[in-house]
Amino acid sequence: MASPIDPRLIKLVPPVRTLIVRTGVAQGLTTALLIARGVLIGILGASAVEGRDVPYAWLLVALAVVVVTHGAVSWAAQRLSDDSVGATIETLREKSLRALSQRDPRQVQEQSATWRHVLTKGLEDFRPYLSEFLPSLVALCIATPAALITIFVFDWISGIFALVTLPLIPAFMILIGKLTAAHTERRLRVTSGLGNQLADLLAGAPTLRALRATEQPARQVRETGTRHQKATMGVLRLAFLSSFALEFLATLSVALVAVNIGLRLVYGDMDLLAGLVVLIIVPEVFNPVRQVGTNFHAAVDGLESAETIFELLEDPPHTTGAYLRSSSAGIQAVSLSVQGRDGVRPHNLTFTAQPGRITVLAGPNGSGKSTVFLAALGVLPDKDVTGTIAVGGSVAYLPARPATTPGTVQDNVELLGAAASPRAIAAVGLDVPLDHAVGPAGTGVSAGQLQRIGLARTIAANEDILLLDEPTAHLSPELTEQSLRTLSALADAGHTVVIASHDRRIYDIADEVIHL
Repeated sequence: MASPIDPRLIKLVPPVRTLIVRTGVAQGLTTALLIARGVLIGILGASAVEGRDVPYAWLLVALAVVVVTHGAVSWAAQRLSDDSVGATIETLREKSLRALSQRDPRQVQEQSATWRHVLTKGLEDFRPYLSEFLPSLVALCIATPAALITIFVFDWISGIFALVTLPLIPAFMILIGKLTAAHTERRLRVTSGLGNQLADLLAGAPTLRALRATEQPARQVRETGTRHQKATMGVLRLAFLSSFALEFLATLSVALVAVNIGLRLVYGDMDLLAGLVVLIIVPEVFNPVRQVGTNFHAAVDGLESAETIFELLEDPPHTTGAYLRSSSAGIQAVSLSVQGRDGVRPHNLTFTAQPGRITVLAGPNGSGKSTVFLAALGVLPDKDVTGTIAVGGSVAYLPARPATTPGTVQDNVELLGAAASPRAIAAVGLDVPLDHAVGPAGTGVSAGQLQRIGLARTIAANEDILLLDEPTAHLSPELTEQSLRTLSALADAGHTVVIASHDRRIYDIADEVIHL
């Protein structure tokens, strides 16, 4: 972030404004109560030592009221802060997901490990920035000036000492912060790389185990884990160093003021009441500054993730679907070409998929079969697409790996809003109970069951056009035959069925096979 409170955070996330206002009001009340407590304690102490005749009972009652009120204000401020912080995190996550839906899905897939880290662990690491650093920064703007003014009122010499030593703490904060930023950025890169590697290895674990080629990947994971450990420990060492430096400077600054007050009291150049009040209040000058430094380093892990999210939210949408056209029914592609990382795939593709027919897109991996589906959905960047593709009717899309959410099988069949109809479930031979648990990333069900859950979801949507990417993957021959009969029945019912597949059994039931 370019500034302690990034303007983009306030602009893009409305709950932050509520958080700042609540924190400011609470900090103003807290500061006033702390100063009142210091003054009351100073009056009581000085009066007791000097034998003054003051209403001790009323002063003690006032002190008790101040202490109780301070506790109540702190408790209420913490509760309100937690609510605002939670709303801010959820707003950031929701806006990020919405922005990602308008980015090139191919690019999002390539950077999936980074986004998975940013939207989960990264946003949780950003929480201390909102719950700790931001309140301490507000305290610095309110409590420190108020405490300084109070000290100047009681003793201007002590105020000069506090004012002169105060800049030492932020100076060291800046020096340590510049060093910490590089280490934190390196840790984010290592963490994202490790997450990407683990995701790839888990996806290919059955193949690696079948080929007995697990030794090299295991060694790579250990090496990446070691780099992650070293990067994390480097950030922790800097955090401990910064905390020690800030504590030392704050203690030294308070000590200088205390020594000055002690010497002046000994020589009779200062009133005891002023000395006690200043000694009690002077830590409140340095505490907010020290807390800003400490909390900043505690929250620095989340700043890189927040910066990534702000860049995402400020980036204009990549997709407007300018290449999409409407048609009376089915899908018509005319000279469709899509620029990708590996070249133009597909290139100058023209075809027509009509209602009541099964159209199959065939070709090797990387030939652009899935890209045609993405173009039909209108989610590709306009700059990468030439030609047109016309779509007539509503579309249901089954990706190569169906999306899942933690819950039950029924939750996943109904994930996109369609009811889990018994007809759709029976049509794909889904033999898993609807209340069977499904964990994160589809754990709890086999690859074949997951494929049938996605196919049942697509059928239950009952849309005009069905775009199916490898619908028979991971299915046994018996289940494949049942799925093929289901697809033929859908075409006979008037649906436009477009399939991307390597499965030659699908070619046999196709009305048209288009080779890319």
